[in-house]
Amino acid sequence: MKQSLPTIALIFLIGFTVHSQITQKIGDNPTTLNPFAVFETESTTKGFLPPRMTTVQRDAITPPPAGLTVYNTTTNTLQIYNGTVWLDYNLQREYIEVPKNGTITVSGTKSQSIFNAYCSNCNATVLLPYIVSNGVEHTIYNYGDGTITIKQAVRKTGEPEILLSASSGKDLITTPQFTIQPNRFVKVEFVNFGVNNTNKYFKGVWLIYD
Repeated sequence: MKQSLPTIALIFLIGFTVHSQITQKIGDNPTTLNPFAVFETESTTKGFLPPRMTTVQRDAITPPPAGLTVYNTTTNTLQIYNGTVWLDYNLQREYIEVPKNGTITVSGTKSQSIFNAYCSNCNATVLLPYIVSNGVEHTIYNYGDGTITIKQAVRKTGEPEILLSASSGKDLITTPQFTIQPNRFVKVEFVNFGVNNTNKYFKGVWLIYD
């Protein structure tokens, strides 16, 4: 059966449209498509640049869909909404030594591993900051026979409180400070309670896993 030229053109157009709905590609080699991608970019000279906005502008997106990705210019972090909270996905980790009998304030924007040099009967102090990105975690190692005391930095007047909680078994006890005994280590993680509600009495909690 013969098909008219308009009919053939319509079939071709439909086929092209269906194919274009499967994969969209921008950049180099536009005809080389990944069959598992609905959208693909390719380049050896340029990168992918997501929307850039402040925290205030980000929070004005209501409600954000799970998976929404932005670059937060307030915290200088790439953030993805997981359906409940915004999470930072470019937190870096570095290794920092605590001065002997000294005090160090750990980072509030990137995860760190903290350790002290061997020191007989020394007592170093680690301060946990008040301004912290959600999900920041620090691992603190205590070598030798001294101790390391974990405390909170002073919060701003009128700002909501941050809890400092140490877990022991199933108990969660609020404490003003926590001491790491010799040859032990703990992990501290910040969970922001005020991500979606700035009127909460507590801003968040530093969880200490002993």
